[in-house]
Parts: sequence; structure tokens; C-alpha cells
Amino acid sequence: MASKRSFMNRFRVVAALAVGLTVMGGSRALSEDLSARGLLDRSTIASYIRPLIDDGSYTGIAVGIVSPMGRQAFGFGSTSRDRGRRPSGDTVYPLASITKTFTGVLLADFALRGRVRLNDPIGKYLPRGVIGQDNPLARITLLDLATHTSGLPRMPTNTATRGRQTPGRPYSVAQLYDFLTHYRPVRPPGATFEYSNIGIGLLGHILEIAGSTPYETMVERRICRPLGMESTRVTPTTAMRRRMAQGYNRQLKPVGLKPFDVGKSSGGLYSTADDMMKYLAANVGLSDAGIVKALLDAQQPRRRVPGKENAFMGLTWHVRKLRGREIVSKNGGVTGFQSFTAFSRADRVGIVALANGNPGNRSLDAAARRIFLKMLSDSEAVGR
Repeated sequence: MASKRSFMNRFRVVAALAVGLTVMGGSRALSEDLSARGLLDRSTIASYIRPLIDDGSYTGIAVGIVSPMGRQAFGFGSTSRDRGRRPSGDTVYPLASITKTFTGVLLADFALRGRVRLNDPIGKYLPRGVIGQDNPLARITLLDLATHTSGLPRMPTNTATRGRQTPGRPYSVAQLYDFLTHYRPVRPPGATFEYSNIGIGLLGHILEIAGSTPYETMVERRICRPLGMESTRVTPTTAMRRRMAQGYNRQLKPVGLKPFDVGKSSGGLYSTADDMMKYLAANVGLSDAGIVKALLDAQQPRRRVPGKENAFMGLTWHVRKLRGREIVSKNGGVTGFQSFTAFSRADRVGIVALANGNPGNRSLDAAARRIFLKMLSDSEAVGR
């Protein structure tokens, strides 16, 4: 078996001939050529994704895959139940909780530049009086927030939506401070893992305070601009709105653009498969942008997830050790939409799947994982 180093060297040689490659279906001959060079063709992707469209789980799905050979985007189904347009690499979807990974990258970037320290307590940044010294929350650190080990609940106790999008205004800073003032945790910070939307919402707010800059501006300047991600924003541009996929609730009624429950930094970004492929390419080492160091730092396993074998938390990323490599992933969902992304830096491959419709389960995650595992298997086969 060839060594990992020789395998990657062969990949890099061919990659030089395929920089910037993007395919939306393409001809059969082109698909076969891509498959022969280690990329998945449309028929392979379709075998995993098409059943999710046919059984009514989703209206449309856009899939992007990244490897040293290039990037491919595939669309299945429709962006809307009545328009019948196939999704493409530039169709816009809510990223939902994949947004959290951008917040983790900003935290890593701030820490690397000395703007914050991971072990800083949250009280260092919040206004006086929000958390008293006798409040157990005062001991929560930025690392606790980023690894979902803060002891904060999934959702704050002073909103009635409990995981669904708010019908009116977004969760305010005043509400956040009110929650922190009155909430008493049932476990100490750092004791155990408990996924917390409000925790990442709080982390984003603290980064805004530390950086004296709105969250969306920080994401655009520090991540999107260096990576050329022009269609990733908290507030979609007019052009992005024209390319937006339509989501539906359980009654199959269209859902509009609404603020995420507990903060932009927890689930507020919109993006496309094309932009997310740029993000993935940088995360797996196929970019020399200045933010790459922070991307790599955010991936590093920081704390073990109790009860799950070989499972760890990075800075908001979920990390699983598999076959001697680290698989990094994150999913997301809001009413009418779901999202999933995963990558292996060791193999320099990654996948993103963005879906609209009336999803009532996590079948998108399962299908995307199967595609990703095939990518890993094919990478191993090329190296033999």
C-alpha cells in the first residue's frame, strides 16, 4: 500500500490541473472522467439523494463535494413546490446550526490574535450586574460555551418558542441578560456535554463585545472575504433573496425568512453549496488564506463527549476519530430546511448538503454521511 504522503502527493499533482472545477450534473462523459480521477459522478450522488426527494421528505437538495481533484455541485428536486427549478451551487439556504462553526472559527481567530483567551470567564466581558459573583454562571469560560459544556440549557427559559423560529422579533440582548440574571444551572460548568443554542448565542455576543464589531461584519471580514464567500451573510442581499430556496412547515405552507431563535451566531447565516465548498476547501488545507490557521485551530478536539466512543468537541465542531483519522462535522435545521457538512483534513475531502422542503427527520444527515464515507473509501482505494 502506498504511503499517505505519496498518495497526497499524487493528488496534489492532478489537483493542479483541476483548480476551481465545478460541475452541475454535466455530461455523462464528463461525469465518467471525474469518477475515473477519484471524484463521485452524478449517478452515484443521486443513488443516495434521489430517494429523499421521491419519498417527499424534501423538495430540493443541493450537494457539494470537495477533494484535491476539485469541487462538484449537484442539484436534485426543486427550489420550490410550484416553480420546478432545480437547485444549483448558488441556491441560497439557511445554514441553521452550521453557523456555529463560523462562531467557533471567530473565537479561534480572536484567541490566536490575543483578543481573548479560551479560559476567560464570561463575566469578564458582560456588563456589571448581569451575573453576580455568587452566580454559578460566573465560572463559565469561553471554551465551555464553544464545547457545549457550559451547563446552559439547549434553549433559554424566557422564550416560548423552545427551538422553533420566533414569529416576530429576534431574541434580544435584553432578553439574554434577563435569562443570565435569573437562570440557575443544574450542573457546574465543564462537567458534562449538553448542546446549547443559547450558549453559542452568548458566545457570539461576547465576541461582538470583545471585537467592538457586529457579528455579521466579523464573519464577512475575517472569514467570507478572505475565502471569496460572497453569498454567505446573516442578512441576505437582494441577489441572494432571488436565489433562495423555499421551505415549508408541517402543513406544507411556505415559511418566510425569520430570525433564528437565540442569536445570529447560533444559527443566523445563509449560504450556498458553492460558498460552503470554499469553506470546506480551506478547512481541509486546499487554501492559503490568512484565516486557515484559525480554521485548523477550531477543528482540534478539545473535550471528550461522554457516552460516545471516540467523540470530541472542537470549537463548536463535532469531531469523531475513525480509522485513524479525525472526521469533523456539523448539522443544522430550522423550520423547512436542513443542512449537513463533514470533512477529513487527512484525506482532504468534504461534503455539504443543503435541503428545503418539509423535513420531519434526519434522513439528509444519514444520506450525506454515506456519500462522505464512500469518498473516504475511494480515497483509500486511490492510495493503494
